[in-house]
Amino acid sequence: MLILTEKPSVSSAFAAALGVPKKAGFFENDEYCIVNALGHLLENFAPEDYDPALKKWSLQTLPVIPEQVKFKPVQGAESQLALVKKCFDARKDDVLLLATDAEREGELIGAEILGYVGFRGYDSARRFWVSAALTPDVILAGIKNARPLSDYDPYKEQGYARQEADWLTGMNLTRLLSVKSGKLLHFGRVQTAVLAAVHDREQAVKGFTPEKYAEAAALLDAGFPFSVKLLNQSNEEFPSRFPDQSPLLAEIKEKKDSLKSGRITELKKEKKTLRPPQLFNLTALQKEASKKFSYTPEQTLTIAQALYEKHKCLSYPRTPSRVMGDENAGLVSGIYENLKGVYPEMSEGTDPALISAGNKRIFNSAELEDHHALIPLAPLPDGASPEEANVFNLVLNQFFTILMPDFVYNAIKIAVDISGFPFAGNGAEVLQAGWKQRREKDDDEDEEENYAGLEEQGVYPVSSITMAEKFTEPKKHYTYASLLALMENPRGDDGKHLAGLGTPATRGSILKKLTGRGYLLQKGKNILISDDGIFLIENIKKNEFLANFISIPETTRWEQSLHENTAQFLRDIKTFVRSAVEHTSVETWGKKSLGKCPRCGGDIYDGKRNYYCANYKEGCQFAIWKEICQAAISLTDVQALLAGKKTKIKKCKSKAGKEFRAAFELANGKVEMRFDDKKI
Repeated sequence: MLILTEKPSVSSAFAAALGVPKKAGFFENDEYCIVNALGHLLENFAPEDYDPALKKWSLQTLPVIPEQVKFKPVQGAESQLALVKKCFDARKDDVLLLATDAEREGELIGAEILGYVGFRGYDSARRFWVSAALTPDVILAGIKNARPLSDYDPYKEQGYARQEADWLTGMNLTRLLSVKSGKLLHFGRVQTAVLAAVHDREQAVKGFTPEKYAEAAALLDAGFPFSVKLLNQSNEEFPSRFPDQSPLLAEIKEKKDSLKSGRITELKKEKKTLRPPQLFNLTALQKEASKKFSYTPEQTLTIAQALYEKHKCLSYPRTPSRVMGDENAGLVSGIYENLKGVYPEMSEGTDPALISAGNKRIFNSAELEDHHALIPLAPLPDGASPEEANVFNLVLNQFFTILMPDFVYNAIKIAVDISGFPFAGNGAEVLQAGWKQRREKDDDEDEEENYAGLEEQGVYPVSSITMAEKFTEPKKHYTYASLLALMENPRGDDGKHLAGLGTPATRGSILKKLTGRGYLLQKGKNILISDDGIFLIENIKKNEFLANFISIPETTRWEQSLHENTAQFLRDIKTFVRSAVEHTSVETWGKKSLGKCPRCGGDIYDGKRNYYCANYKEGCQFAIWKEICQAAISLTDVQALLAGKKTKIKKCKSKAGKEFRAAFELANGKVEMRFDDKKI
């Protein structure tokens, strides 16, 4: 039997399980030959490989659409590819076991190599496809249960189609946009859609106008403090918000010292059950690692891969599934019994009776995709790094959490009369803490106020009445966690779920490309778009069909089409590329004047830390800083200032740390703050 794996570590694991000695770069005995790839050993031809004249980037040679896609060795991988071919030539009569990673990308890596070495034994070839860490028992069982390689042809076809589509769109549109603009601009079928989503969110944040509102809250005493808010019965969407000059608020303010008690006129309870969160898939793990440790998605994948391959204490990480198969109850039970003694604090409160094939929250083959969920397989070895321990403990905690009882509570709504003024509140009464008893609350998770023991018609003393002026806030900037959530579960304009962007295995690398090419920037946990990214997206958006192509709904439609009909998917991609080349218009890259200097009349340009006057070398010192009192000054703000207008109201912070809100305006060649139309 000839066994082709994707990595050296996998070949070593197979050799250890089968007792095959090592030769020069591979393993072999009379029965087996085991050889590995190094990930992708082959890549698509570059345009100049088809025709040397295509090396020069020119509009006249676009689009480049090869009649037949060809492959060449990846630079630096030639010797490994030659070794693989040598093994195939020597064992050409052996049955092949393809043991590349059990996913679409792994299937493509194997298919490329088989095509390159001229493999012909497809009829007898088998496919090794497992999720568990490659222990000897797992390997032997996987070989025994290997199915015909042809059963996995859909993965191969989709892999080839996705690869060709990405090459066609990426290469042609990168050349098109770059040549027309005079600046290198990268285009990617999925990555540019993600970049556009970040652009749109940032524009929404910058363009948001805060609206002032007020709230009044009462703190009452029931042996414990509980709060309610004044009810605005004319505001259905936000019933606790009042306009700043509300007569009711003014009356409350005037009488608040005389409001001594409140009576609960209505109390409604609804019993609710919140089941434990499901086991991790890769994307869920990457989101959690980003929140807890600020790891990038690519970092988390690398760490998880080491836990799987090197330490063999984690299951296959590149999984889209959050469930186990129906047949995995025995596997989970054995792992639980092994780990609960090693980690007694983390396993405290778990219920082994939940490990049952009837528990569809955990065991559900109908929802299983390719591989089962990420689970721990063995204790973390002593030699693991702190980063590996962090990621392992996230998976371990999730594993034990799903084996804990449900969180059960009463959701409680109350209406309170305080001297004729209507107040209302929402709270909870915990009936069973279950899995939440030791789970840390997320930063973005609202905590329900304790209303346990409150009674309808009960009268409770008022401790205080407080008034607060507030402002509406825009949506938050994207983080790695929220971008991964967008890519995994995008929604259309109608709120309906769409097909995911990329795969669990590729999402991290897509974001890495965008940051590596300088289109995305990380500021704290926020992911922001750079000036180059803005230039790229705004030029794309000037072309209606290109703008449509990079919209999230359209991109997910392409992803769905890839799964449904690969041939039609590729025909449509080629039609799109031809149309893009014919109709796209792009602005020329260069310094663009934002307006005229109020002091000398020179052009104002965008600099690294400020917006500066072109005549600075002649002595003009006019500049507008990009951050004033911790408020960001955008290109739109600068253009407004130079046009004699005020900016929108912004959140600011003084040197003493005091927060305030102000607009900005140019006066006598200087930026000044305005609040309530007064200078600060």
